[in-house]
Amino acid sequence: MTQRGHLICEELKRNRVEYIAWVPDSETHFMHDSMLNDPWLRVIQVCAEGEAIAICAGMHLGGKRGVVLIENQGAFDSGNVLKWAVGLHFPLVFLIGYLGYRNLGNTAAGKTKRGEREITEPFLEALGIPYELVNSDQDVGKISEAFSRAECDSKPVALLLTRADDFVPGG
Repeated sequence: MTQRGHLICEELKRNRVEYIAWVPDSETHFMHDSMLNDPWLRVIQVCAEGEAIAICAGMHLGGKRGVVLIENQGAFDSGNVLKWAVGLHFPLVFLIGYLGYRNLGNTAAGKTKRGEREITEPFLEALGIPYELVNSDQDVGKISEAFSRAECDSKPVALLLTRADDFVPGG
């Protein structure tokens, strides 16, 4: 269990989150123990990211608060559902594992070595989804800000989570 995983779960609970609709991934592995062992949080493991979004939208309509936990590659796959959530003015908060963020470096030309960073943020911008980077324990407070913004603007807000452990998939 990492400190950041625990801090994120505590911040979710402060914001009355009861459910996490989740597609397991390697980028947010640091959260798994914290969220699965917390008696307050109910984890709903889904097969596809679009399902997670629809489940949280339904929870919102039913007066419950859920959060979507997916990886940025999955966000790309669910672009149509994300567009739908924006258009219907659902105040959803997305926790998005930022795949490849730690491995990105700058080349002499100022470009990143891999494309995820060049795609993730413009992808969210194209959909009109505001986002913040959660890259340290000190950034966890941005979760409360995201819930406030989502409610105030009646639209989704994304938090891009960077890896907080040394987990290596398949290692």
